[in-house]
Amino acid sequence: MPGTDLLLVNPLFLRDDPTEAKLMTPYFPLGLLYVAAVARQAGYAVAIFDAMFAGGDADFVEALERHEPRVVGFGVLATVRRAALRLAALAKSHGATVLVGGPDPTARPDVYLRHQVDGHYVCDVVAVGEAEAVVPELLAVLLASESPTGVFGGIPGIAYRDVHGDVVENERCALIEAIDGLPLPARDLVNWDPYRNAWRARHGVFSMSLIATRGCPFGCAWCQKIVFGRSFRPRDPVLVADEMRHIKEAFAPDFVRIVDDAMGIRKAWVKAWRDAVLEKDAIIPFECLSRVDLLDADIVRWLKEAGCRRIALGAESGSQRVLDAMAKGSTVAQIHRAATLCRQAGIETYLYMMVGYPTETWEDLKLSAAMLRETLPDQFSTTIAYPLPGTAFHEAVKASLPQGDGLVPDWDFTAENRLLFGRGEYSTFFYRRVIRWFHHEWEDAWIREGRPVSRLQWVKTRAALWRDRVLVHLLARMPGLGAKATGWQPEL
Repeated sequence: MPGTDLLLVNPLFLRDDPTEAKLMTPYFPLGLLYVAAVARQAGYAVAIFDAMFAGGDADFVEALERHEPRVVGFGVLATVRRAALRLAALAKSHGATVLVGGPDPTARPDVYLRHQVDGHYVCDVVAVGEAEAVVPELLAVLLASESPTGVFGGIPGIAYRDVHGDVVENERCALIEAIDGLPLPARDLVNWDPYRNAWRARHGVFSMSLIATRGCPFGCAWCQKIVFGRSFRPRDPVLVADEMRHIKEAFAPDFVRIVDDAMGIRKAWVKAWRDAVLEKDAIIPFECLSRVDLLDADIVRWLKEAGCRRIALGAESGSQRVLDAMAKGSTVAQIHRAATLCRQAGIETYLYMMVGYPTETWEDLKLSAAMLRETLPDQFSTTIAYPLPGTAFHEAVKASLPQGDGLVPDWDFTAENRLLFGRGEYSTFFYRRVIRWFHHEWEDAWIREGRPVSRLQWVKTRAALWRDRVLVHLLARMPGLGAKATGWQPEL
């Protein structure tokens, strides 16, 4: 399809991300599909390049040659920044104007606008905030101009380089309040066969995603809400049910992941949505994210009736002191209560845990391990605290760095935190051992609860648990063994 106006790129190569490849739960980013839908609604020719199952950069070059796009747009998280910039250079070398957007470019537009390859800039403009609000106007200007230089002055919601090479950020666009007026994501532009095959080969089901509400009003210090802000903008619950019915009929997924920041912020909305889903025969088994302080017996029951099979909860820590340091706004008692409510309703729980938050102590870590044993989530994952740009956590860490040190936090892959800040005595090595220890405490607790395992597996679990208990206790008492961190240090 020569002469495509806009080629949108998902720059995540699954084969290059060991964490994502191990999980094998690929979802195409909804943000790009909303941008595609808005641009197409405005009359522009839009195509997609999806790197998820691509073999390498050569596939992207082939797409550039086939579509001959005037503008190439990237949706970027911090975890795919390097791949996005690499592909952006290829797009630029093929004569396209390069647009980037998403959480990471919104938080740090200068990183993208100043990036050069062989002395040439690779990004022309950054969509700051919700890209749907700016892309139609931006495309009108870009496609009417021979060169992007000097045409951005009157467009809100973007950052760019001026004629002197300085980075300029225009006034932000207001958050989209009329989100019910947005078209449905352009899912028809994606080849879902490799997604379906990968999901079913690994998990026996095929899962897709949708978003029912935008934003989260809570103030967790580490959470990056740079695009949606601390707002709460729910879609009409009937329209969400309509979308579920459409997905059910058009794509027949076995499962759906609702990617809202927190399901249950408005209790009446949950009930209205449950009613609409039942009325329209739109039930698809789904999982969602919520907060432990939002769930009550009514909400859990309504979610179950609408098809909920799993709720992911941001527990973070079993220490109230650490939760307060994070400005989490929830309590350890609420973690226990939410887990109990879900178990009683027959809904699986998935807990998100975090270690290495500043001021966390060995005693706090022991409280987290005990909480995992007591709540017995069906699954959980643990990450090492990392200061994402645009968060209060990041600003606090940035302020603590020596002035002019020139060091910038970065990472290559999801959950691969290889740079430490001065948060205390312990290193990444220590925290990775803690993560293993948590897992074996959880496994052992389930076995003691009666989960059937072979005698050999029981012996292996007990041996691993005692090994990790001894090791982390030793490292906690002698932090020098784990290479004490002072300031920003690469740990390879």
